[in-house]
Amino acid sequence: MDTRQTPIERITETGIRTSGAEYEFDIIIYATGFDAITGSFDRIDIRGTGGRRLKDHWAEGPKTYLGLMSAGFPNLLTIVGPHNASTRCNIPRCIEQNVDWVTGLLRHMQQTGATRAEATPEAEAEWSAHIEELAEGMLYTQVDSWATGINRNVEGKTVRRILQYQGGAPQYRARCDAMAADGYAGMLLD
Repeated sequence: MDTRQTPIERITETGIRTSGAEYEFDIIIYATGFDAITGSFDRIDIRGTGGRRLKDHWAEGPKTYLGLMSAGFPNLLTIVGPHNASTRCNIPRCIEQNVDWVTGLLRHMQQTGATRAEATPEAEAEWSAHIEELAEGMLYTQVDSWATGINRNVEGKTVRRILQYQGGAPQYRARCDAMAADGYAGMLLD
């Protein structure tokens, strides 16, 4: 049923009536207008170095390093944000990895006297390219859905984007751990 062609007219005792037919359902799930993964970041006027807006930086799709930070936005850590593994696994379980990694970063900063952490543009570009590469050939990237950032119920959500890390939680954790073990390579710490 395409509600653009035959709009819903009413919910009935047995289902849904559209302008074209009546459909019987045991259960109706209402999912109209949620803005997953980047929506919460878009609703806040987050500004980075030089006043650049995060929403503008991500206009053609998120650009991140490890799905946890973006170049030009020091000390902004995007837990359960785009391009990290928590959006493709059990979020309560996988957010632990994000929190543990950020905690390790903060401890490292405290030990070294750093007060500012930011992804380098090169690391951001490399990670974002890695995200695109992992998504190549995946069918879900070819459709308009909340998982690709398209939502007809949310104004301005018309650009299809790769929002999720497709390499799996174990590989993601290993990459984050390796980066931390390498002295937080790919980051500017001062």
